[in-house]
Amino acid sequence: MSATDTLELRLTRRIHADLTLDVELGLSRECGVVFGTSGAGKTTLLRLIAGLERPDRGRIQLGETVLFDHESKVNIPLRERRIGMIFQDDLLFPHLNVAANIQFGLKGEPLNQAKARMEEVAAFCGVSHLLERRTATLSGGERQRVGLARALAPRPRLLLCDEPVSALDLASRHALIERLRTVQQAEAIPILYVTHSPVEAIALGSRLFLISQGRIVDRGPPLDVLAASGLGPSGRLEGVRNIFRARVESHTEGGGETRLRLIDGPILVAPFHDRPLGTSLAVEIRGDEVLLAKGPIEGLSARNVIHGTVDRIVAHGSEAEVLVHTGAITWIVSVVAPAVTALALAPGSDVHLIVKARSCLILDDGLRDE
Repeated sequence: MSATDTLELRLTRRIHADLTLDVELGLSRECGVVFGTSGAGKTTLLRLIAGLERPDRGRIQLGETVLFDHESKVNIPLRERRIGMIFQDDLLFPHLNVAANIQFGLKGEPLNQAKARMEEVAAFCGVSHLLERRTATLSGGERQRVGLARALAPRPRLLLCDEPVSALDLASRHALIERLRTVQQAEAIPILYVTHSPVEAIALGSRLFLISQGRIVDRGPPLDVLAASGLGPSGRLEGVRNIFRARVESHTEGGGETRLRLIDGPILVAPFHDRPLGTSLAVEIRGDEVLLAKGPIEGLSARNVIHGTVDRIVAHGSEAEVLVHTGAITWIVSVVAPAVTALALAPGSDVHLIVKARSCLILDDGLRDE
């Protein structure tokens, strides 16, 4: 990975008498998650990177640009750092419509170029149909997607996200997380996302930085780090969810079921959902609502029996998460640890995923592209 792709920092900042932030991390063109409890220093870390606050000591470098260096007295102002930010409070301008909000950060660019960029980010943030609306008329999920589009419009080199979905309902949370994944791939920039939700961390992050009392105490793949941390009663990871993009492939006569084609994956039968064929949406399946089986499967009421291959197993206490490939997608299946032995599960094992139709929750709020 070239230097232009990376955020590198080491910094110290005394927050109060009982908490000093002392952090070193590196992030390339990926989604990194800063995970920890309230008061651990997560938001302060983002503010220091953005230039809203100044470290006591240290160095922050983005690509080949030194943003802050205590030793050489470098401290580039916030407005020159080319860093986008989205927060729990979207901070939209109420006197401007959506188009003007998105275009606000493009002042100084030729009008035709600014309009083209505004339309581009509006499209992949799913707000093209809202451009003429006033922000006061938008739902919470719509406002956050407009805030995301506004942050991306000036082509930032880094996107910082401070718990942007914490005030949203469940469907809107997943919709925004899906948008962030799409944005990261389209814009190819590092994203640093702060949360205290294990579900968000697993759904979004390629790497997790576990912060406690101002220090990063572990880092690595989100599922591995969270499992090792012993979160929850008896070390359980509550509410692990699979979230996949899909398109509506067909409906049964009488409206009983909807068949979804997972993007780069298999067909999935879900409860009837009245959307036109070809509609893009997301579907969620809890990890503990997926069963694993080996050998021939017959006589089940479950509507989905999907062949897959075990990729790896993350064991923690009496629980385990089994990662299974089906096509080009990976499922996270939550099981009790004895099931791993009973089924002789190991990397490379053939298994079948058994999923009830009613376990497939369709999330289409905020996913429209038109």
